[in-house]
Amino acid sequence: MDKNEFLEKLAKALAGQVPASVVEENINYYSSYISGEVQKGTPLQQVLEDLGDPRLIAKSIIDANGGGNDMAGFYEDGDSGRSGYRSEQEPEQEDPFGQQSGKFRSFHFSGFWGLFLLIVIACCIFMVVGTVIGGIFLLIRPILLPLLIILLVYHMFQGPRRF
Repeated sequence: MDKNEFLEKLAKALAGQVPASVVEENINYYSSYISGEVQKGTPLQQVLEDLGDPRLIAKSIIDANGGGNDMAGFYEDGDSGRSGYRSEQEPEQEDPFGQQSGKFRSFHFSGFWGLFLLIVIACCIFMVVGTVIGGIFLLIRPILLPLLIILLVYHMFQGPRRF
């Protein structure tokens, strides 16, 4: 892989996931970083090896900038020559043990689905709390009415209080 291929893979992996200004900023940064290291005498291949996979760098940039596009596909770690994201229509490759090999799934709960999940969890919590409080009142109810009658009779016979 050469510098241009590295920067192209990075740009493809970032495209549509972060604002264009972030893509341009990072492409410029890595371009000048690679050029600077080569000028210092480090071989180009060594610089690129030290940086690692441009798609993993893109994943870090996307995560640092708010998680990217909610409609993005799954991040693919394999070196297939494509961008780091694949559409959901592409078939998944499985290994003999039924597990996906070399792929990471990224799920983001933001926007509509994050709010929906939060509301569902809040409703479940309110139902549990309401059930517990209702159960306590059901247990106390047979005792509560006679206790209130006894207190009323006691206050009737005690008379008005004087301070």
